[in-house]
Amino acid sequence: MTEAQIQLQNALTTTFLANLVFLSEYDNKLYQRVDGLSRMIEQGIYKERYALEFIMESGDFDIYDIVNDKYLYNKNPKKVNDKLVRKIEFNENDAIFCLSEYFLLKDQMEMDRDNRFNHEKISDSISVTNNGMLQYSNTLNDFLENKKKKIKKMKKFIFLGTLLGRHIPRIAEKIDAEMYLVLERNLEIFRLSLFTVDYTILGNKGAIFSIMDNVAEEEDKISSFINHRNIENYLIKFSSTGINIDKYIDNILSMLNSVRPTAYDYSRMLYIHVNRTTKVLNNGYKILQLNEIKEKSEIFKNIPILYLAAGPSLDENLEWIKKNQDKFFIVTIGAAYKKLLSNNIRIDMITTVDESDILEKLQFDDENVLKISKDTIILASVMTNERILKKFNQEKLFLFEIFTPFQMNNSVFDGFSIGEIVLALLLNLNPKQIFLIGLDLALHQTTGASHSKASDSLIQVLNLEKEQNRDTFIIDKSLLKVKGNLEEEVFTTPFFYSSIKSAEGKILKKNDDTIIYNLSNHGAFFEGTVPQKIEEVKIEDFNNFNSINTDFTKFLKENSFTELSEESKKEFREEILFLNKEAKHTLNYIKNQNFESYDEFNEKIFLLPKRVSENRFSILYQIIANYFQMVVPYLSYHFNDLKVKNEKKKVKKIKEIFVKQMEDIIDDYIICLERVIK
Repeated sequence: MTEAQIQLQNALTTTFLANLVFLSEYDNKLYQRVDGLSRMIEQGIYKERYALEFIMESGDFDIYDIVNDKYLYNKNPKKVNDKLVRKIEFNENDAIFCLSEYFLLKDQMEMDRDNRFNHEKISDSISVTNNGMLQYSNTLNDFLENKKKKIKKMKKFIFLGTLLGRHIPRIAEKIDAEMYLVLERNLEIFRLSLFTVDYTILGNKGAIFSIMDNVAEEEDKISSFINHRNIENYLIKFSSTGINIDKYIDNILSMLNSVRPTAYDYSRMLYIHVNRTTKVLNNGYKILQLNEIKEKSEIFKNIPILYLAAGPSLDENLEWIKKNQDKFFIVTIGAAYKKLLSNNIRIDMITTVDESDILEKLQFDDENVLKISKDTIILASVMTNERILKKFNQEKLFLFEIFTPFQMNNSVFDGFSIGEIVLALLLNLNPKQIFLIGLDLALHQTTGASHSKASDSLIQVLNLEKEQNRDTFIIDKSLLKVKGNLEEEVFTTPFFYSSIKSAEGKILKKNDDTIIYNLSNHGAFFEGTVPQKIEEVKIEDFNNFNSINTDFTKFLKENSFTELSEESKKEFREEILFLNKEAKHTLNYIKNQNFESYDEFNEKIFLLPKRVSENRFSILYQIIANYFQMVVPYLSYHFNDLKVKNEKKKVKKIKEIFVKQMEDIIDDYIICLERVIK
């Protein structure tokens, strides 16, 4: 070995050991995995697939694939690395662009502001949000059409694949982001990179490493990256090696989609959730005290629950359900109950969550509501249109709070669809066994249909063979592959993916002695459930049982309230005092500031959510946080421009819009609260 070779080997070893010291302190779990792989290589337990080679012609390192007899850099690593570095510029290329679609719209929507407390349609709230955001985009004359702007600062950066990572410190030095995510599918390749690159430059910026993680760990780390300083997600730059990165892209886009502020925006939170909840709290409805029910419920210790949702798997199991209906307490949703009744299947409980007025004709028309048995219990969210609530047998009708509780200490559940919200409600009853059919959260794997035939939901049929383009990512039309319940993989959509993750979060909090059997043929797999073919259910071990609805109704009634507790009312009185004094004082402070730059404005406006959060006013905080998550990324994107013009003048105008809109939100929120404190 020549002197030069000895020096090179010593340099590689020194870099490797320094990286191990860094990882042992920064990400010890990853360090243990790398160290374990090194030991297995040394002991001959693991046969290396890749080798590190120095290419004399280019003066850099390559990875030799021993199995396939090829070089991953094609023996020209310097050219590849230089291209990766050169490709990263302060522009919108090679970036994930994530802003609300409202800022693309240029037209005002018709809206009667005086009628804002009587919204019947989701489109009414959409109009409020659209017109509010339009004030900003009109003022700045920015409808996201300029794709050639020069960006001042890139705050979040993703490395998709590492190879030997020789490009990583050069890009990090060039971009100087505030946070990095490093993704690599192969631990052996990442280990080789530890010989050739100093990763401490990323550690100093809060990097997250996901190296050959399992699905759950990978999703957790991507989620941590997305949720940290999520207000900066509007533009995430990335550098890709192009090797095994497709699944990463899908996971990142899916998770960004699941936290989008438009999923349930601030206008719907205020004029649907808060407005309708405070109205029903005054109208004598029985509202479930779910925290007390969780403590006391024992009725389902020996009675299995069959939960029937409206996914494609429902169609294929109707005969089995009909034949064995006397073995289960049967729960379904508004979109499926008519199909069950038409097949002579008994329903013990029907649930509904959606606030939309279209459900009155789509699901709960007069003719079919009359077919519901007088013994059937109805669970409806507090957001349900009151015209629908009045149709039900009031003795059997119970409401449940959602998103954030108005009754102090009450339990609430949220989600992206009725499917996982109802599952959470059922888990709250402490059942021994739940059997799922039709909670697919995936498409029919042959037809591409989103729901069962003739279900009272908006059915979509997608082409499962269509090539997917990730230039756009549409919540209900783009296709993803996820682990299947009874199949290896199933097609789903970004919207269903969000519901899958939401469902898993709820399932993982269930009682240890609750078992959930998923019988859905076309369904996605849910972590924490037991996949089971329907023919494998030992139905002969189940006993027929007599109806429990009389006793169950009595139990629910004993654990319900018809008006807020005095303690809850006291909290809301204190909140109103805070809003009229401190919150408006904060807004006046912002209003009277003469900001020189957007950065100054951005820093001061966060005083408002900070003070609301400190006082633990969680309902209002959700509304304000959602508003900020929609508005601030757009404003930050607009002003993150080297050639921005008239910055001080623009900031003055957006300050006025911000203060006025915040004042309106707070004033209308107070109007709602005043209904329930008397």
